[in-house]
Amino acid sequence: MKQVYDLSYLDTTALVYLLVLCVILGLCMGSALNCLAWRIANKKSWTKGKSICPACRHELHTRDLIPLFSYIFSKGKCRYCGEKISPRYPLTELGLAVIFVAVFLRYGFTLYTLDIMVLASCLFTLSLIDLDTMTIPDRFLIIPAVCQLVYAYYYGGFASVWYALWHGLTLGGAVLLISLFMDKVLKKESMGGGDIKLLFVLGLFLDLPECLLLLVFSCVLGLVMALLLRRSEKAFPFGPALSAGMLLTLMVGAPIVNWYLGLF
Repeated sequence: MKQVYDLSYLDTTALVYLLVLCVILGLCMGSALNCLAWRIANKKSWTKGKSICPACRHELHTRDLIPLFSYIFSKGKCRYCGEKISPRYPLTELGLAVIFVAVFLRYGFTLYTLDIMVLASCLFTLSLIDLDTMTIPDRFLIIPAVCQLVYAYYYGGFASVWYALWHGLTLGGAVLLISLFMDKVLKKESMGGGDIKLLFVLGLFLDLPECLLLLVFSCVLGLVMALLLRRSEKAFPFGPALSAGMLLTLMVGAPIVNWYLGLF
């Protein structure tokens, strides 16, 4: 179902235009989704009210809301109270822009690229929420799952849908069984239900060998994130590690799997 197109068919002008469009879209989506994640994490309405400075509560205006550039021009400080703005804002905005560009370069100007961008946006949002609240809202799992199943049906009919569902159930189910066993051994919860549901959704996008690679990437990234965030001594939100592992798998998973299988 995956489409990977060589971008050489595009002339330089068209390629640059599409790359700039990906950057702008990524920056804008990063800014909007970061705000959405903050509102959900802080139990604020995400459909009402204007953006405000978390420190002084002053309403932010258009010049304060330009992705990345507002942070640069204000030198990382609120224009109204002088309080430092968290670097999370420009980093997340720039991060999603980089992800959009990487997805476009990997999968070309295709419908699958749009499908993966929707997935990346949902993973981006749920990761921010998981870091703040240790929860993964179901809405950010349902959206990419529906998009992928619709995409699968469009390109391969019900056979492709059942193929995707089988991989999702295999990945999520296998990890669920391992988690239940570890719960018995450790006498405590080893993995949250939200992570299991997330794994099911991620499995919809991958072949079975890529599912295994996803688990390897996620475990390694989870250890690195735990060390960086200094949360090794308590419960750690695994959603961001799974999300990062998924994006890494989508970028380099197929070549690695093909190389490995070619050894036999």
